[in-house]
Amino acid sequence: MNYDIVITTAFGVESVTKRELIRLGVEDPKAIEGSILVHGTEEDVMKYNLLLRTAERVHIKLTNFRAETFDELFDNVKSFSWENFLPKDAKIIVTGKSKKSSLFAISSCQSIIKKAILVRLMPVYKTRTFSEDGAEYNIEFSIDNNEVTLLLNTSGKGLHKRGYRTLVAPAQMKETLACAIVSLSDMRAERPFIDPFCGCGTFVIEAAMRALNIAPGINRDFAFLHWNLFDKRVFDRLKEEAKDTEKRDLCLSFCGYDIDPEVIKLARYHARQAGIEDKVHFQVRDVKELSSRFSEGTICCDPPYGKRLGDLKQAQELTAVLGQRYRALGDKWSAFVVSAVPDFERRFGKKADKNRKFFNAEELCRLYSYFSTKEPRS
Repeated sequence: MNYDIVITTAFGVESVTKRELIRLGVEDPKAIEGSILVHGTEEDVMKYNLLLRTAERVHIKLTNFRAETFDELFDNVKSFSWENFLPKDAKIIVTGKSKKSSLFAISSCQSIIKKAILVRLMPVYKTRTFSEDGAEYNIEFSIDNNEVTLLLNTSGKGLHKRGYRTLVAPAQMKETLACAIVSLSDMRAERPFIDPFCGCGTFVIEAAMRALNIAPGINRDFAFLHWNLFDKRVFDRLKEEAKDTEKRDLCLSFCGYDIDPEVIKLARYHARQAGIEDKVHFQVRDVKELSSRFSEGTICCDPPYGKRLGDLKQAQELTAVLGQRYRALGDKWSAFVVSAVPDFERRFGKKADKNRKFFNAEELCRLYSYFSTKEPRS
């Protein structure tokens, strides 16, 4: 069966996810306000969940219609063939959002949508009560200018939940966003890679998994795996195909440094959980001591910038130190730095070749890109 598939992304990441889809063979994916629309089969839905590194979730678009009243919302939802997707014991969870629309009461919309679904299913399953003790089906609605769109979340938990980062650290960046930033850098398997503010190790681990071609969803669960709608044997085949393309024999020089011994322990633990502890190196080291025996390489980092951790003065000082140490490495090194520090480029001591906006934990930031003397990536 063919579906309209909606892949959601973080703000500013759409183009990165779009490039991923093109590499997977998708022709002309359409990016629309934090999401990408493609067409595909059940196998494509499974493949995108398994392989996409920078997407947030993968949805099946169920239906869309116009509604300005609760009666119109109920009637249109009821008219959809829910029996093609939901079994009798489905645990139905409805969430959503509304903007610039007559129907702005989210809780009321949730109740009406769920009621309409159940009313539709009553004659199909010949019952007036539903146990809802089966698999979860997350129905997500979006109402924009009175246009209603209903999606089925096939991922379950967000795709940033790779499964390796099981312990909590302060101010963690989502794995998907970290991987998007790595993707925007000039990271390559044969090139040294350093995160001098590595925290719990996300940048280094995501970069290593990408270099080794380890599928981001290889070790996690997905909502669709609990549905009869999908053939689990197909997913097992996709996983085996993904494992066959891994490059576990590569030797990497990927390092993470941090001044805090506890987060270095956490980074090592996460690398072990990801199955790549022998491919990466974590060490307690102050950014003032940043150096390398290699003549070229890539720095990629998310240093404190005064709002999430530490104070602004300290963040400004760290920015200056990082800039000094980066320049000392030589012009064959590149740097990709996430920051919300005001006047970052002046503090860093060099104007960036590129910068782009995005949100990190609802904080507006920029990615400042400093390319080496080699040609920048497109």
